[in-house]
Amino acid sequence: MFGWIKRFENQSRGLFVLAAFAIVISVGVVDYATGWELSFSVFYLFALGLATWFVGKRFAFFISGLSVAVSLVGDLATGGRYSSRLVPWWNASILLAFYVVVVWLLAKLRTFHGELEAEVKQRTAALTNEMADRERLERELLEVSEREQRRIGYDLHDSLGQHLTGAALAGQVLEEKLATRGLAEAADANKVVELVEEGIALSRKLAKGLHPIEMEAEGLMQALEELAATSSELLKVSCRFECDSPVLIRDTGTSMHLYRIAQEAISNAVKHGKARNIIIYLEALDDGIALRVKDDGTGLPDSLPKNAGMGLRIMAHRASIVGATFQARRDDPDGTMVSCMVRHKEASGRVSDE
Repeated sequence: MFGWIKRFENQSRGLFVLAAFAIVISVGVVDYATGWELSFSVFYLFALGLATWFVGKRFAFFISGLSVAVSLVGDLATGGRYSSRLVPWWNASILLAFYVVVVWLLAKLRTFHGELEAEVKQRTAALTNEMADRERLERELLEVSEREQRRIGYDLHDSLGQHLTGAALAGQVLEEKLATRGLAEAADANKVVELVEEGIALSRKLAKGLHPIEMEAEGLMQALEELAATSSELLKVSCRFECDSPVLIRDTGTSMHLYRIAQEAISNAVKHGKARNIIIYLEALDDGIALRVKDDGTGLPDSLPKNAGMGLRIMAHRASIVGATFQARRDDPDGTMVSCMVRHKEASGRVSDE
């Protein structure tokens, strides 16, 4: 209802003052031309509406009086015949009272409309701020999570790794002593050393998974290749990485989010989809970079519930942070395809043939 009114509110008030006068004069001319027997009083309401809504209540009261005066003068000038001289003045008073009531109601409606519009703007601004705060909080939570993972990765590499290295050296010394004495337990000591060395390698892989992206532009490719190898070894599945041409992403944050999306997709594929074969694709497109993770698991249901899994929501949120489009769907004939496409502007990367 108020849509067309909104378009006129930016016009000058003087324009509406002239329009109100023009309507009163035009209706008055028609009223005079048709004689006193035909009444055109209702058409003056157009001038009252413009005056009330776009100029002000005081001016609308003035237009009300002017409309009544023009109508009365027109009727008297055309030879209106009444049973008493008081009749035209009575009619004019009733008409003026009617116009005053109309102006008062329109003014109240205008005030209510303004208050409602202001409240809508206020609530919209509050909702926008709340959404911005929520997005900021989610980003901060992800940043805190990344920092904690990096810290744990450093602890695994520096503290636990060095501790296990020391244990392996101590085991080697014990093995040499037992071997020097010709004791059969030297073989058992050697086995312990091998297990400790396997623990060292495992801790390094875990540390690498917690903080995988190097600062170089090709860091994502190297990280995804290592992710595929580590996933194959730790999850006991076939996971490989395919990238036909080098894809360079110079923004470390974007690379990290893409890596986490791939990591989460692999975890979901094994945990929920019972997948045995997983392929990570990193591809350069004409207008961006595409990351896809395909598996041969049970696949997603045809229609996802509104409260989809936490993993899907986290992946979608990570994609939104870097301005990427995210999609997770059932793949033909089976399995799941997780896709994430980043425009060149957001990725700050390009494909190089060097």
